[in-house]
Amino acid sequence: MDPLLALFLFLHVMGAIAVFGPTFAFPVIASQAQKSPQNGPFAAVVSEYIERRIVIPGAIVQGITGVALILILKADLTSAAYRWLVGGIILYLIAIIYAIAVQAKNAEKMVHLTSSAPPPGSPPGPPPGVAELGKQLARGGQILTVLIVLIVILMVTKPQV
Repeated sequence: MDPLLALFLFLHVMGAIAVFGPTFAFPVIASQAQKSPQNGPFAAVVSEYIERRIVIPGAIVQGITGVALILILKADLTSAAYRWLVGGIILYLIAIIYAIAVQAKNAEKMVHLTSSAPPPGSPPGPPPGVAELGKQLARGGQILTVLIVLIVILMVTKPQV
């Protein structure tokens, strides 16, 4: 195998593990925050931090290493042999746009909602809007997880049509 190809393949696969692996812990973090509401602000901050500082920048690097692999392989994306890759690229673009435009903004809102103390005389429990925003974040996480899994299936199986 060409050493440059091997290097970028290694970077691409290790990047996928390092970048997307932590996202599979988000549901566990959210579940624990629901069971222990006093830890909700920390859960929101740590999840948002991981998304903004690891997942989104890393996903962008994934795109760069993916493009490098396409160039190194001189892959003809118009040929039938690479239709799976075109599908993967489309799913990747959907995922990265959704992660930046929707999920990251919702995570930031959650940090703001949970970071301040409730006003005096407020009913006990989480601030208004936290439960609904939590549901939106969960749905968004499920969508992104499905997209990531579909991309991995395409990258591993390389189905020929």
